[in-house]
Order: sequence, then structure tokens, then C-alpha cells
Amino acid sequence: MFVLSIKHNRKKTIAIVAVLLAAVTVSVVAAALHNSPPQAVCSGKKYSLAASTNEERVAFFKQFGWTVNSEPIDSGEVTIPEKFDDVYIAYNNIQKEQGLDLLPYAGKTVQQWIYSVTNYPQQESMRATILVYNGRVIGGDLSTPQLDGFMTGFDGQIDDGSNGCVGEVTPGRDNTGTLKGTTSSQPTSSVEEANPSVSSNIPANAWPTD
Repeated sequence: MFVLSIKHNRKKTIAIVAVLLAAVTVSVVAAALHNSPPQAVCSGKKYSLAASTNEERVAFFKQFGWTVNSEPIDSGEVTIPEKFDDVYIAYNNIQKEQGLDLLPYAGKTVQQWIYSVTNYPQQESMRATILVYNGRVIGGDLSTPQLDGFMTGFDGQIDDGSNGCVGEVTPGRDNTGTLKGTTSSQPTSSVEEANPSVSSNIPANAWPTD
């Protein structure tokens, strides 16, 4: 009877140890995931979203090959609107192309940091903006400070994806860093240019018959 009790306790002990080991393993994995820097994927490449300190924010842009001045041009709080208008929809499309999405942060107040980029090709004045929530980059862009300039994602590639539609909104930032939008005007039809309209109110006897 004593021997049987020992065997029973041994099986129970092994089961308890196995459960404890599984719990420890889960805790270690969870801690590692919690402590690992947040990441996103753009064009098949992972990049870190860590932005708790100024050093991390400056290093963020280095991942894309950009050198920024160590001190930001401006910083402050901005509120992501609860309902996106055409400007924010167009702006969020840029975010989605670089593996981000502002929709989960609708209605939330986030930190905005603006830095001066010193090595963007053929641009004396280029700004890099990031939106940060709980130490994590949730969105951002590269843009010229003039509203009639251009805006692009972190990779700096200018994608002329405009389809020429009337009313198409192109996001941009003014010289204060505020997100704005420009709307395309009515394009001139190439058919109309090639075939100018002729009045149909010409009387039938207007042309000489001789």
C-alpha cells in the first residue's frame, strides 16, 4: 500500500511540474513579446515603431535612410477625428501603404513630432512628421512645408497615383504642420481639345451651291 502511494504521488508531482513549466514558458514568451519593440511592415520589410524618447524618434527615420536634425521643429498634441473626412481618408491611405492604420485611434489625442530632414534629394526644405501614441508610432509622413508641394510616406517615394478624377483630395501640410488637403479641379478633356465643338445652328443654305 505504501509503494502504491509513492507511485501515485510521483505521477501527481510530474503532472504538477509539467503544468508549472508550461506556465513559466507562457510567461517568458509573453514577457518577451511585451518587451520587444513594436513593429510594422512596409514593402515586405519590418521596421520598429518605438518612439518613447527623442533618440528613438531620430533613430526611427534612420531606418528609412533619412537624417533629421536631433531637435524637432515642433511638437504638440493633435486629436485624430472620430469620423474621417476626405482629407483623413486620403491621409490614412498613405498610412495603410506603410503598414499602419489610424482608424483604431479615431477620437484619441496623440503626440505629433515634426523634424527637419537634411538629406532628401533635391529638396532644401523637407519635414518628417510622426504621430505617437503610448510611445509607439501610429502614423506619419514626409512633406514639404508648402501646401502646394507634396507628401509621401516614410520611404520617400513619390507615387503619382492620381487618376485625374474631379474632387480627388491630396493630403498635405501647411507651414505650421497642420494637415490640409487640396482638391483637383476639372481636367480638360483631351477629346475636347482634339475636336473643338462646332455650332450646330448653321442654316442649311449658308454654304454656296455654285
